[in-house]
Amino acid sequence: MTYSDFCTIAHASPDSVVLMEGRRTISSEGAHCATTFAQKLAREFPQLRFRSGNATGADAAFSAGVAQVDPRRLQIVAPYATHRKSARIAGTNYVSVEILTTEQESQIAAKTVAASPACKDLIETRGRNKAFAAKAAYLLRDTMKVVGHSEDFPKPRVAFFWIDPTKPHAGGTGHTIRVCRQEGIPCVFQNDWENWCS
Repeated sequence: MTYSDFCTIAHASPDSVVLMEGRRTISSEGAHCATTFAQKLAREFPQLRFRSGNATGADAAFSAGVAQVDPRRLQIVAPYATHRKSARIAGTNYVSVEILTTEQESQIAAKTVAASPACKDLIETRGRNKAFAAKAAYLLRDTMKVVGHSEDFPKPRVAFFWIDPTKPHAGGTGHTIRVCRQEGIPCVFQNDWENWCS
């Protein structure tokens, strides 16, 4: 995707949601780049909303950039309500898997398994095993970021990621990328979007 392609999408749906997230391990230069990029988009598209996870690293860097422009346009999805509570950004909309109805959680669980079949047992037995429930909450959170759950929390139009180029599909970031592709959401990695800041 080029910057021009993104502008076309953003202008066609000016109040849509953009997902911005990635690896927990990110260099200080990478974090600065992610923050600068998020600031740029938040300034240039004043109606866009932004969504991220509640993790350290890329999530925190992207979120900081949006928050410096307008924290009210930032949606943060946490695996559970008290996750990293001390690191919360004032004025930002925080949600967690716990707000889902039973039906919504079942739908998100099914999409989680479809994207990462190796996690099927973990997801299906989460209600009977506390350790599995804790691990499953992170995967469900990652899927929830992508599929949405309400009119105010729709599916994003585009997803920007900071990945490890040597292992782009590893961990929670890899799972989120697979869910995006499953849902037809374009994914843009730093090797492309970094050039948009120049």
